Amino acid sequence: MKRGTLLRRTGRGSAICLTATALATLGLTALAPPASAAPFCGPSKFVQEIKVADWEGEAFQIILTPTPEARGHAATAINPRDAVVEQWHAIQGCVSGLEGGIADTIWDQLECHQLNSWVPFPREGSNWLTGETYELESWRPVLPRAVPGAALVATECLNRLGEDPAGPLSTYRPDAGRLDLHGAQDNIA
Repeated sequence: MKRGTLLRRTGRGSAICLTATALATLGLTALAPPASAAPFCGPSKFVQEIKVADWEGEAFQIILTPTPEARGHAATAINPRDAVVEQWHAIQGCVSGLEGGIADTIWDQLECHQLNSWVPFPREGSNWLTGETYELESWRPVLPRAVPGAALVATECLNRLGEDPAGPLSTYRPDAGRLDLHGAQDNIA
């Protein structure tokens, strides 16, 4: 093959590859939500809805309504923690500022509620041991990482630990416009 033909073909292949890469990048960028997009707190496979309730001080409560499929998954799945992980990702996509000890206690409460959600036990207007919704409170203590499941159930998923502040003061969905749980925007000069 002549050297000129080889260079043209090599150049043409590089141009096609470069064009395809650019289109793929632009296409993915166009489909991605903007960084300032509101979180989504609505329905998914294991979540019907996520709301947040503000309590006195900086305390807050995440209220997750599970789907019937989530309860069934807890009872029948080979790995029932799959639903906990998906619900956790939904919470993280909805509620900002979950890190450190707050994230640990919210996770513990979520895991306890979800893994026991299938147990029928009528109480407090619900047919389920863990209630119609999972109330995950920021003021509950962080437990050692090796706490057995029975200890969590005995504390009613940590509901018997920690002192309840006054509230709830207001309840809302973060994707309805309220994004800044900790007032960080108010502290920017």
